[in-house]
Amino acid sequence: MRFIEKIASVLFLLFILLGGCTSLLDLKSEGMEPRLVITGVLSTEPQTHVIEISATVPYFGMDLPVNIQAEEVRINGEPLVWDGSMYLTESTFAAKEGETYLLEVWIDFDGDGETEYYWATTTVPYTHPLESLSLRSLMPSGNDTPFLLMAGFHDTPGEDYYGAALWINNVLYSNRILRYYIHSLNEYTQDGEYLRYPIPEWIITSSLIWDNQQTFDLYAGDVLTVDLQTLSKEYYLYLQQAKIEKNQHFPLFSGPRGNVVGNIEGGALGIFGSYAGSRKSVTLPECPGLPSR
Repeated sequence: MRFIEKIASVLFLLFILLGGCTSLLDLKSEGMEPRLVITGVLSTEPQTHVIEISATVPYFGMDLPVNIQAEEVRINGEPLVWDGSMYLTESTFAAKEGETYLLEVWIDFDGDGETEYYWATTTVPYTHPLESLSLRSLMPSGNDTPFLLMAGFHDTPGEDYYGAALWINNVLYSNRILRYYIHSLNEYTQDGEYLRYPIPEWIITSSLIWDNQQTFDLYAGDVLTVDLQTLSKEYYLYLQQAKIEKNQHFPLFSGPRGNVVGNIEGGALGIFGSYAGSRKSVTLPECPGLPSR
């Protein structure tokens, strides 16, 4: 009984203390203030490369980041073109393996009339050619779904950082961070060997999870293409953090709503990274688990 009486006394005291707090609390946090976000990724594939500039939105808000214009954006001293939404390189631009690139951004983000300067560097890794791509059935028969995609390539000595994107026919299935695969290999994990590596991110069945709670249906004869990407370390670490924020469904190359740590200097969030890619394709066979078109 004495124990119950003590508990009752403590609860009564808490009630009195909390009941006396009738004024509104004005909670403020530095995290509530908008932060500049700069994101861009260079690849060895000739294409238009994009630098996006935006600001953070409230973590629990429903709004998506809106891109904003800077005064100037340069990569290795070359100005990028503003298209009304983002900054673009020339369509033939391809990053060179082993070369270091400097991103520079000038913008008056806080509106005080003074231009702020932000920068970041990335060194493009070397390509690990994807030498083979095959399907391995997980069924005892060996010729039915579900399948695993097996990537064959030579790892190099030392720590390497890999990503993999999946294309189905002409559609990028890995357009979301949750559907993009990352992994690192070092001296503790088959370092410097030829690997036939299973990619567990995608279990190939007759339908895969897609956007807006829909499914992506697969058929015999569909072509699966894997882009094996050797990632720069800062880009790998950024994606690793972003995948932890897996409840936020944001596009692969956009700035997430959470404060994922990147490599932009000067006080902004975001990432300036790079990768070297290599692709192979495989065709889904006719089997009992896959319908025909």
